Amino acid sequence: MPAEEFFPTLHCLETLVPELLQVSNHPSTPTQSQNCLTLLACGARRWVMFRSLYDRDSDWFVEFETELFNCADWLNQFKQKVEHYKTRSFSDWLFSDYTESFTNQFIATLKSRYTLEENDIDQLLSTPIFSATDRTLRNHLTQLSQLKTPFLDRQPINPQATSKKPIHKFRKRSTAAIRELFATQPNFKLEETLEFFTNDVSDIAQLLFTKINGEQRLFIHHDYVVNEDLRETSADLADRLKEIWKETPTPPMKIAYSSAYLNQTQNYTVYPVCLYYYQRAYYLCAFGQRPQRTANQPPVGWYNYRLERIRQHQKLSWDTTHLPFSKSDIINHSENYSTAYIQQELDAAYGFDFYENSDLTLLRFEPDFAQRYIDNSFRHPTFNKLKSLEETRALIKSLNLPNPQQLLTHIHTYSDAAYYILRYRQQDNTVIMRLRAWGPKVEVIFPHELRQRMRQDLEQTWQLYQDL
Repeated sequence: MPAEEFFPTLHCLETLVPELLQVSNHPSTPTQSQNCLTLLACGARRWVMFRSLYDRDSDWFVEFETELFNCADWLNQFKQKVEHYKTRSFSDWLFSDYTESFTNQFIATLKSRYTLEENDIDQLLSTPIFSATDRTLRNHLTQLSQLKTPFLDRQPINPQATSKKPIHKFRKRSTAAIRELFATQPNFKLEETLEFFTNDVSDIAQLLFTKINGEQRLFIHHDYVVNEDLRETSADLADRLKEIWKETPTPPMKIAYSSAYLNQTQNYTVYPVCLYYYQRAYYLCAFGQRPQRTANQPPVGWYNYRLERIRQHQKLSWDTTHLPFSKSDIINHSENYSTAYIQQELDAAYGFDFYENSDLTLLRFEPDFAQRYIDNSFRHPTFNKLKSLEETRALIKSLNLPNPQQLLTHIHTYSDAAYYILRYRQQDNTVIMRLRAWGPKVEVIFPHELRQRMRQDLEQTWQLYQDL
């Protein structure tokens, strides 16, 4: 089983020590906090013991010559594997195989779930979790076999004895049984940590949390183009938004937004939904008043507000008069104003401006370029290769295009080309940037508006290089 299957999540510790569920989000007194810290140390201890039995990649994995073993058998092997095991801290045990990214996320979750203070966290991280008696460790093995989902089988050695106290030994469960347990217990994985990754990055991002032979082997370059002077302002706003999103229902906001397109700053009242990192900057996705780029664009709707361009912000009450949107509509139809809705629209057409109208485009790629760089790549759910020239001809005939015969004659000239369709967002610069990057290797067949836009851009670029 790979190391990432042994992530010491809080849900994992709560499974190993069910009593933790009774104190989560409740420790309000010093006594309750101390009880919580004791239980967390207990969970960490059991997690180490469990990993020593099943994780062959662990530095403290133990093996037994016989199928059955007792606590002494396990402890003798464990002592040989780990020097000074009694003095190693909670932090040493849990985080030595995982990266700083994982550690920071774990501590942040720890604070919020158990309402712990900084001094509580410091105390826990420095706790030597194995400063316990052999009897305590023996009890832990017994308890691992008695959990609702047992991690060990317990075998009585003298079941018929009447004068002696019953003696038990333990047997490890099969690897298949443990795998099944992990497969049916998503709490043992970092799925909840990686949900914020989009475009199937989460599988790769697992490497962010796991060291390989003590080294981190995956690094992500965060290309952030925002001026350094504005980054702290953006971070403060992000923190403020996190506090606002803790309220139920989420309240509206008033923001002063400096639009680069309009070259002016105006006030807008919006309903904030989520933050998105896209194309080297952070954006607030919100519904409400918005900059009007065209005369026929509705003044109220969705908009992506680039975070550092929000100059001022203020939380509003739902009782504020003359709100530009209806509280009842947003609360009673929350599915239309949610992160799930945004993701649905992002999947429906290529481009970050998910609120713009969409259209279908037909792209022609040079066959060699397509074979090398396009055919086996994923660009968007709607980006699909047409199987043949005949299928391309049938598509053109099926659409109400202004010049179908001219298009049919044109594609016949490039009968060996690779033809792809893509649904895209109109007026979205992401689409234009992608087509520019492909350069002369791609041609927009239709729609006419997108083809003309690409032609105009290329002509203007060509003019720049005529003087020298």
